[in-house]
Amino acid sequence: MREEAERRGTTPEALMVRLLLDIVSEEEKPRALLEAARNSLEHASPHWDKGEHSEAFKRLWASVLLGLEAYALSKGITPGSGLDWYWDIASDAANQLGDVVPNAFYAGLAAFIASREKLSDEAHFEAISKRVESLLEKLGEFLGA
Repeated sequence: MREEAERRGTTPEALMVRLLLDIVSEEEKPRALLEAARNSLEHASPHWDKGEHSEAFKRLWASVLLGLEAYALSKGITPGSGLDWYWDIASDAANQLGDVVPNAFYAGLAAFIASREKLSDEAHFEAISKRVESLLEKLGEFLGA
């Protein structure tokens, strides 16, 4: 699972979520994705504390992507792939939910870069985490979850 996740540029948890979504009803998929996003965010700090900074940043980025997918599904938009799709969904979500969306999206992009470049800065990690948490709270309100 870890090797396949690496190949796809995601985390094992995010890959497992994708597989499990096949058995969840269409109505429950947005909430299931939001819960997965929350779990990914929750797992970021323990990775950070163990010195696994790249893994922690990956979890933050995965949280943003899963949250945006939850939003898209709630609006009846079929999830796509590629950064351009997420960029468009983030724009759409920002129109509905406000600045919390681009703030988290741009922070998530920074987390993605940090994970790839093996960067390690606790202040950045905390700032990104807060922005992702704000996004997931706003999505929870929007989805009623």
